[in-house]
Formats: sequence, C-alpha cells, structure tokens
Amino acid sequence: MSDYKKGRWKSMVELLSKKAEMSVKEIAQILNVSEMTVRRDLTDMEKDRVIQRTHGGARLFNSASLVGENYVIGEQTQKNVQQKSTIGLKAASLVRANETIFLDSGSTTPYIAKYIDKELPITVLCYTFLNALEFYNRKNTNLILSGGFYDKDSTVFHSSEYHSFLKGIRADKAFISAAGVDSKLGLTTYFYFEADMKRLMIQSAKQIILVVDSTKFGKTSISHFADLDQVQTVITDNAIREEDAAMLREKGIDLIIAE
Repeated sequence: MSDYKKGRWKSMVELLSKKAEMSVKEIAQILNVSEMTVRRDLTDMEKDRVIQRTHGGARLFNSASLVGENYVIGEQTQKNVQQKSTIGLKAASLVRANETIFLDSGSTTPYIAKYIDKELPITVLCYTFLNALEFYNRKNTNLILSGGFYDKDSTVFHSSEYHSFLKGIRADKAFISAAGVDSKLGLTTYFYFEADMKRLMIQSAKQIILVVDSTKFGKTSISHFADLDQVQTVITDNAIREEDAAMLREKGIDLIIAE
C-alpha cells in the first residue's frame, strides 16, 4: 500500500471516529478526492475489517476501539480510547462561558472538543484538522485555526508565520497533550513542529492543563517542549501509578483523576 493511500485510510478512520457514520460524498469533499477513490478505499477497508459499509457511506467496524485489530494506523490515536474519552469529558467541564482556550494536538484533545457544550460561547484556537472539524459549524464558537502545511500523520497545520500570530494571542486556558511525561526530563512529543506550537501556547495562557492518559508517565519522546513546573493542572485516568501521583503532588500540581 502506498503512503498516500495509507494517509487517506488514516484520515477516513479519524473522520469516522468523530462522526458515527459518513456518506461517500462527505468523505470525498473533506479529503478532496473523487467519490470513486473513496468507494475503492472503503471496499478495501471493509475487507480488512476496518469499516462497515452502509447505504451510501460507512461507519467504523468496531466503534468501541475505533479501528479493526487487523489494521494499525496512528497507534497513539487508537490506544486507551475509554481513558482518553473520560479525560476529555472532565477537561471539557472546566471550560467556562466567554473564555478563550488553546486546544493542543494529540489523541486526547479531540475528546475535549467533542464534549465541550455546543451552546457555550467561547473562542477556540486550534491547529489540527480534527479539532477544527468539531468546532467549525458551532454558532457560539469563535474558531481561530492555523494555516500552513498539513501533516497527515499528526493532522497538524504548521507554518512559521502562524508562530508570530500566536505570540499575540492570549488565552484563559491551554489544554496541552504529551507523548511522554517524566519527572526529570519533562514533557515531550513526537514532532518538532508540535513542540514549537506547544511552547507558544504555554507562554500565552493563564492556566496550563496537561491532559494525558496514565500510560504516558515515565515515558519520553524525541522533542522536549516544557518542564512539569510549567503546568498547573494534570488530568489523567484512575490507572495512574501512586508514585506518579505523588510526584505531581510534591511539585504542587493539581491532580484531577477522571473517573
């Protein structure tokens, strides 16, 4: 399978993880490909038990795990779905009317976007395709979306020009994700361009809220973007190890366990 086709499959799964069912026409318009291409992909994906065809469209084969076990795409997006959903629900409950929030990239923040009250008047700044898709048609949401190059692996838009723009924005809360959380080495992520955006968000928000599932503790990735003492609040799931919880409390960080 070509990298281009893998990218399309990944995008389709991500779309269907946000919306229970989509038509061929909807998918084709969003991905800017022909309906014939979408139909061919869906036929192949159904054979691999990734999706189920419906009348005129498709839904995920296994909505509980978001993707069939025989197909692996963006492993971090697909892992620990229940925990991330619970974390997202808890984080969304912290958003207040008329606030400006930064919403980071990563596999947990789409759940925050999903659970924020659709009628709540807020301003949201995000730089991922998935999060923008959740907010673009909400009448009470002012959406600020970065432009630039679109990275299919992370669904991130990035550009040097947007960095300058972000420096002039101020937010009440920044919901930040991480691929790794280490007591000494700090917060890390997979992509250098994500690290740049995360740093700018942290510098420009009043309250920094780290949203990570418990498997991220004790891990490190390639790009460092912050130290733990730059974080005021951590939201994670109830599988967090006691030593990790104690470490956060010793640093004076407010730990919220999403049940």
